[in-house]
Amino acid sequence: MRRALVILAAGSASRAGVDKVLADLGGQPVLAWSLAAGAAARCFDEIVVVAPAGALAAVERLVREREPGARVVAGGATRTASAWAALEAARTADVIAIHDAARPFAPPSLFARCVEIAAADGTAVAGLPFADTVRRADEAGAAIEEVAREGLWSAQTPQAFRRELLERARAAAGDRSFGDDAAALVAAGIAVKMVPGERRNLKITTPEDLAYARELVMKGLAGFPALVR
Repeated sequence: MRRALVILAAGSASRAGVDKVLADLGGQPVLAWSLAAGAAARCFDEIVVVAPAGALAAVERLVREREPGARVVAGGATRTASAWAALEAARTADVIAIHDAARPFAPPSLFARCVEIAAADGTAVAGLPFADTVRRADEAGAAIEEVAREGLWSAQTPQAFRRELLERARAAAGDRSFGDDAAALVAAGIAVKMVPGERRNLKITTPEDLAYARELVMKGLAGFPALVR
């Protein structure tokens, strides 16, 4: 059974104010952290990085320097389109794990765990059960109601799926876009399995997120993944 890691690095950097996947994080580009973690997981037969067309050359150089065997392909106009482009690129993979490059602190063990579960059960979506009180508010910010948090999860990546399920989701999606790949499967009537993620698996979306990530690295609370030979 062939396993592929897809790293999505084609998203807009408008909210972060910088090209977040190429931004420096502890002396390495943000994207390099996911590349290193995927390699250190030692469970993938191939790695595909999806890059924006405008930064294809820069991402290609970054990837070649660190993982010469990985491939770089151009992404689409939306996250969903980029995922489908990666699915097309990883044609021989039976299990595909899709990960956002903006989540640099996903540990190798999380990749391996999601792939193992997806190979056995079809799907595995990293996430965390909600611990905070959840309230719905109106447009003015006034609280309307408290939402029961039982059964609510905050989804992360990686999200791993058997290929045939992703193909079914792509066929059902048409031109629609989704917030993540799990949502595309659910829209196609396919149940997805949530598996415990990691608290440190934060997503860099804003300049504040990037500053916080750098602080974690500076304080030694997050370390660059090392490949054990």
